[in-house]
Amino acid sequence: MDLSLVVPTYNEKENLPLLLEKIFFELKKSKIKGEVIVVDDNSKDGTGDLVEKLKRKYKNLHVIHRAGKLGLSSAVLDGWKIAKGKILGVMDADLSHPTEKISEMFFVIKRNDTDLVIGSRYVKGGKIVGWSTYRKILSKGATLLARVFTSVKDPMAGFFMIKKECIKNVNFDSKGFKILLEMIIKAEHKEIKEIPITFVNRTKGKSKAGIKEIFYYLNNLGRYLTYKKSVSKEFIKFSLVGSFGVIVNLLVLYFLTEFVGVYYLLSAILAFVLAATSNFIGNKLWTFNEHFNENLPRKYARFFLVSLFSLLINLMILYLLTEFFHVYYLVSQVLAIGCAFIFNFIGNKIWTFRA
Repeated sequence: MDLSLVVPTYNEKENLPLLLEKIFFELKKSKIKGEVIVVDDNSKDGTGDLVEKLKRKYKNLHVIHRAGKLGLSSAVLDGWKIAKGKILGVMDADLSHPTEKISEMFFVIKRNDTDLVIGSRYVKGGKIVGWSTYRKILSKGATLLARVFTSVKDPMAGFFMIKKECIKNVNFDSKGFKILLEMIIKAEHKEIKEIPITFVNRTKGKSKAGIKEIFYYLNNLGRYLTYKKSVSKEFIKFSLVGSFGVIVNLLVLYFLTEFVGVYYLLSAILAFVLAATSNFIGNKLWTFNEHFNENLPRKYARFFLVSLFSLLINLMILYLLTEFFHVYYLVSQVLAIGCAFIFNFIGNKIWTFRA
């Protein structure tokens, strides 16, 4: 078997018949010996039963029935456990990924030294059709966060293929609806290639992405930091510098307000500026190990802008969680600070202090 393509499903009865028809047509046209493994999370609309019936039509169609909604990442891994192909693939069930790209992606791996090929929305020639502005911002934000770990343009893609040998000795433990980033970080690959695709938003059924998946993703990023030691070391240093900056902020605020007699809000602004300056110097010299005079004005301006955006993100998340999700405001603030801090680290690593 050349290719094993996993299709995770949850309530995709309306989309699956057409998707399978297009996949098997493409495999036959391209003379690829392949199989499709549907991993169904106990769909309420009868998706699993439908696949059982379609198995009579497609000889190389298989299905795994799971007990509940366990997530896309684990569905991919469960499907690959029974896969017979030398190349493993994944695509969504909602017809958003172009099946005509299956053969191109497959032969890129088969005929070249490429170990991992990605159907990319963000390389030249790739695009997204039918998404709202909110969805685009969310996707771009997640992609930006992933830039700490990889230069891949679309590390959040759900359409990719990888050589089986690259993952045989790797332990994956992702939760949520994306697994590609963990593959990029952990798999034993040498060459990655991105193929431009047109991603078309689903027309039937509902998207499975929600607030829970966002928090799964942020949690995964935290775990990846411990896996990638160079990034982990920078993150720890950045945290220590930031902690010192908090102390500077509080001391300046207290001194200016209590001893100099400055109005407390003006004191807070001055304290923020001095703390940001302290953090900039500490991170430039210690966290990212740069010479002090290297592009000093430009990098200071960038650091200050990232700090301001982090503050804005903090306030936005605090407001959203408190007002719309009715989370206790102190709990909201802890979560908001965590998200803003991660953004601050990533923004400065890939923009301010990038190599």
